[in-house]
Order: sequence, then structure tokens, then C-alpha cells
Amino acid sequence: MKKLIPAILLFSTCTYADVIPDAQLKDMWLSPKISAEKVISKMSFEEKLGQILMVDIRSWSHTDNRDQTAFIEINEAVSKMIRDYHLGSIILFRENLIDTPQTVTLINNLQNARSNLPLFISTDQEGGYVTRLRVGTEMPGNMALGATGSSKFAQQAGSIHGYELSSLGFNFNFGPVVDVNNNQNNPVIGVRSYSNDPVLVAELARSYISGIHKYNVLTSLKHFPGHGNVTSDTHFALPTVNIDKAAWQQVELKPFVEVMPVTDAIMTAHVVVPALDNSMLTNTKGEKVGTPATLSKPILTDILRNQLKFDGLILTDAMDMGAITSNFERNWSIKQAIMAGNDIVLMPMEIKNRASIEQLDALYDYLKTEATKDPVLKQRIEDSAQRVIYTKLNKRISPEPHDVAIAEKVVASKNHKDIENFISEQAITLIKNDNILPYQVKPQNKIIVFSDEKPRNELITKHLNDIANKFNVDFAVKNKVIKLDKSDANPEDIAKQIKGQDLIILATYNLKLEPVNVQRIIDEANKANIPLVVISSRNPYDIAYLSGVKANIAIYGITGFDVTNNVRNTLETNIRSGLRTLFQGPKGKLDVLAESHGKLPVDIRTPDNSQILYPRGYGLTTL
Repeated sequence: MKKLIPAILLFSTCTYADVIPDAQLKDMWLSPKISAEKVISKMSFEEKLGQILMVDIRSWSHTDNRDQTAFIEINEAVSKMIRDYHLGSIILFRENLIDTPQTVTLINNLQNARSNLPLFISTDQEGGYVTRLRVGTEMPGNMALGATGSSKFAQQAGSIHGYELSSLGFNFNFGPVVDVNNNQNNPVIGVRSYSNDPVLVAELARSYISGIHKYNVLTSLKHFPGHGNVTSDTHFALPTVNIDKAAWQQVELKPFVEVMPVTDAIMTAHVVVPALDNSMLTNTKGEKVGTPATLSKPILTDILRNQLKFDGLILTDAMDMGAITSNFERNWSIKQAIMAGNDIVLMPMEIKNRASIEQLDALYDYLKTEATKDPVLKQRIEDSAQRVIYTKLNKRISPEPHDVAIAEKVVASKNHKDIENFISEQAITLIKNDNILPYQVKPQNKIIVFSDEKPRNELITKHLNDIANKFNVDFAVKNKVIKLDKSDANPEDIAKQIKGQDLIILATYNLKLEPVNVQRIIDEANKANIPLVVISSRNPYDIAYLSGVKANIAIYGITGFDVTNNVRNTLETNIRSGLRTLFQGPKGKLDVLAESHGKLPVDIRTPDNSQILYPRGYGLTTL
């Protein structure tokens, strides 16, 4: 057995521009606080700065943008960047993750490129609408979990995510979302939230974390001080949350306070909350704008760090989002984020070729110059770097390579997929049913499907065919793509399309005011006396914008464009489960594949917000 050299001796001979040997690292785990102090004392400014930056590399061009391809394998330029800039963290997205062998290989090679300490390798595997693994178990998502009301299911979701992520080499997951979705017009959170009840949000988030922590995957709550009550998307704009402090304390703050003791980190929100910080900034257009929480010392340091006593990592939401980039100069905003109290700056710039790497030079030079002039900034960088290092040592983050064969047995295993499907079935919520459901199948059934995307129609058709096979009957399925939020559909054409059909399935997706085409389909179905079921395929609020609906279920997510990743997600389990609740077989009431058990985890209000149409906790059954 090789004798371990005490860390105290190694510190006297080793600098931290070099990879820390495994034996030394494991010894440092035994005294993380002292070890972190010693590490930081020997680091250069550049090494400290590298520890507080987390970069993404979505795509790569070896020449210029003309040969841009997804970054799925490491290259010498990226390896050199990680080493030369002493980067401490990498975040990976769907573009980076093709399959299990490729993902394991990429992460192993990223760790091999480290400058000193192991890297944080992170992603956003929230579940449901926001997932990053192309091959993996999505789980039905937070609002679906909210519809089950089950802490057990939330823990199972966390456990499955943790097992799969850790087997691939990830050690940091940005979730769970603890935003309280108390605005049904919220364009960015919606089904990413568990509920509009802060107590339920906290309960399920704690359970999720208890599951994922079994596999030593770190978590980050999103998005402080609360992102649930906005009407614009921070990927494109800077929203203002106009609530008073007392209301914020009663709703938005509660889940953070309750879950804070068990999480490792908290991510900020690019939102302005005047009740917490009413200071103004001048943007790059010369306009006065409110200070976003990400750049706010009163919110992050005074409230989160000092008043609430949070001692974990604070990290920014992505700094390349429109809320920041459309208002503030990049290097200045990064400095402000550090001064505000952030320990990790997420995605400070787009890295996509050798030229973009040079932007890091400008950032490092800028911050070094500013830190020379401002000892407070210098100390903030040192404090944050030390907190990052302490967390890595305390959580025993390891650079050890992961095994492809083991990962392939874990990721998207049959057991995981069976649990995923079971939970999603428990979430399906029957909101309206005027003797339409369950639909009694016949030997021959003509079904027409309307949605606003061909891929959704194809997915629905796939699972309808599976259901037909289960019942040993025939489904003749027609698909029609129609822009549900437009008014260009001709009622006469709709009448012709639905003529002779036995059932109409209308899959809606985040409807807003006056969805004329959807209403015309419903009206024509009612005139023709053809049963129609509306499937609210993402947010459950769609029924508030419709009239004459006789059957409606909420499934809380489906395949679609994911604005958090700028690509499509592949969520399938929810629509599978939703469709399975719609039918009964030839034997009648007891001959069903699934039953709707879910209860609304949010209030569904009228479009003018004046009254509640369907309260939280509401849900019908077909039994």
C-alpha cells in the first residue's frame, strides 16, 4: 500500500497551476476548510478567477462560423483553454450530449484537461420540459410531480436523476426550481414550477434533493428571489416583479427559506424587484432600468447571505441571456455580478472558436485591472474562489474517470423508464368531463388529431397506435397541423376535416387570449356532435381561454421547443400517459389502461385574473 503524504507537507512544495494528485486530493477531503484556505493562499489571481467562472461550449468551429458543429468531443484548443485559464467549471447542454458513451468520454476528457482541482461538470436536468440528456430518463417534470402531491415520487425523480447524472460524470445539477408559479401568464417558468403553493413547492423540492444527494450530485435552487410572477422571458427581456416585500416574504421567499438548509447552491434571477432593491442603472442605450437581482448587492449579499444566513454557493443565471446582454456591457456586468455576491459566474461569454477564447483574455485583464484599483473586488473574488474550492473538497468532487459500461446499464434503464411512466400516469389531471371520457373504443375508430406541430401529431399518433394494439382494435388516425393561436382556419374547412370522425383530439400548447382557430375547432365539433377532448399539453391553464369544452385533461409537458436550450426537447412520457386515460376497452369501465388521479397544483384563473375557475386541488375521475 502506497503511503499517503500528509497534505500539510504537499502544500509547502506544490503550486496549484498543476493537477492535484488523487492521493493528495483525498487527503484534502478530510479537512476541507483548512485545505481550502491553504489552496487559496497559493493561488494566483488568474487561478482564483478561473474557479469562479463556468463556461459553456455549445458548438465549435476550427476556422470560423462556417464550419460550426456541435461540441461533442474535446479538442486541443478547449483543453488548452481549460488549463491556461484555470477554469473551474463547465456546463453542458443538449447539443453536447449525443448518447451515453459519447457523454462519458467527453466528461472524462474534460476532467483530464483540468488545471488543478476537479471541475464542476453541470447541466440542467430539471425533468419534464427542461432536460439535457438525449438518452436518459426525463421524468414528467415539476408541475406533474405537484399534481401527484407525492413526496415519494419527488424523491424517486431526484434519485433517478442523480443516479443517471453521476454515472455519466456530472457532479452538479441546476435544480430544483422552487419558483412559485403564481402568474399563469408566466412565459418561462410554468410547468417548471411544482405549484403556486409555496408549502407544496418546498416539500417536493426537499424530497427531490434527498433523492439526488444519494449520488453526490450537487443541487442549486432556482431562481432567487423568485421568477414565478413575471410576464416576460428573461432570455429576451428584463422583467420587473411589482410586489411588496410582505407579499414576497409570504410567497416567493418561503420555499427558498425552507429548502436552503439542504441545497448546495442558489441560482439568481435576472429580474428587477423594486421592493427589495429600488436602485437604478443606466443601460447601454442610455436608459434608466431597474437593477436585476443578479447584479444586486442588497438582494444577494444583504438579504440572501447576511439576513437569511445562506452559506452555500450563489451563482448567476446565464450571463448571456437577453435580460443582461441587451442592457449591460459584458465585462462590467460580470464585475457587478461578483460585487453583488455571486460565487460563480455562469456562461460569461459564448465560447465557440479560438477567437472567442481570446475574449477571456480581455475579461481577465479587465477584472485584474479593476481588482488592482478596488480591494473590495479583489477580496470578493478570493472569497468566492475559496467557497468554490471548499465546496469541491467538502463534497468530495472527484476527477476519477467513469465507466461507459456501467453508465449504459444505468441511464434510461427499463426500471427507470417504468417508474417515469408510472409517475406521469399519476399526474394526469381530468379538469372537465361532460360524459365524454373514457371514450368507448369500437372495432373500428376514426380519430383526427389537431396540434400546432407535426412532431407532436406524430408522437400522439404513435401512442394512439400502441393503445389500439393493447385493445386489439383499429384506430384510423388523421393528423392536421393548425396554428392554434391564429385566426386563419376556415370553419367550413374544419367541418369537412372532422366529418365522419369518431373522436377529435385537440392538443393545445400555452394558449393566450383569443385563440380563434382552437375555438373554431371546438365549435365545429359541437355542431357536428363529435366528441372532442382538449389536451392541455404544457401549462394547464389553456381551458381558461376556451368555451364549449366538454373534456379536458392536463398532462404538464410534451415534446416542443425548449427556450432554455434553443432546441427541441423530447418529452414523451406525459402524452403517453395522458392518452392512456382517454379510452376504455371493449369490456367497458374496468377495461382501462390508466386512470386520471392528478389534482391541479395551481389555480386556473379567468384571463382577467378576477376569479378562480378551477382551484388548486381540483381534479375529476372517470371512475
